Amino acid sequence: MEAARKTRGVYVLVVEVEEPIEVAVGKLRRIRFEPGVYAYVGSARGPGGIEARVGRHLRRGKRLRWHIDYLLDHPEARISDVYVKETAEPLECRVAQALATGFEVIKGFGASDCGCPGHLFRCGSQRLERILGSLGFGSFAGSGGRGPGAA
Repeated sequence: MEAARKTRGVYVLVVEVEEPIEVAVGKLRRIRFEPGVYAYVGSARGPGGIEARVGRHLRRGKRLRWHIDYLLDHPEARISDVYVKETAEPLECRVAQALATGFEVIKGFGASDCGCPGHLFRCGSQRLERILGSLGFGSFAGSGGRGPGAA
């Protein structure tokens, strides 16, 4: 029996915030999130690949490790869609830089290990979908989202 292939790549979580919330994000600071749509850029280069990383983000009640975990732990925040791009190249920061040109950056969020201003953006979902589609992203199977190229 052949082992399942672990896909490496970059993913974007689309997070909807229903009401204004304030979240203590690890050692970063308390951040106020206004209602709206946010996009978080992450990478999955570890042994479990995209499936394991995104699966972790979709679960509730997990240990809070990354900045995004603190936001997703709040009951007013939920993942509404997930986009993925399979690649062995480290494209996370390039994707974040592309999104930073058109969307509001949440300063420092998700970028403690790189020089980017942030990896979380407040955005409009339709415009985000067009941009991610142009960058070669597709919808993550099982996310329940629409995503570029989804039926």
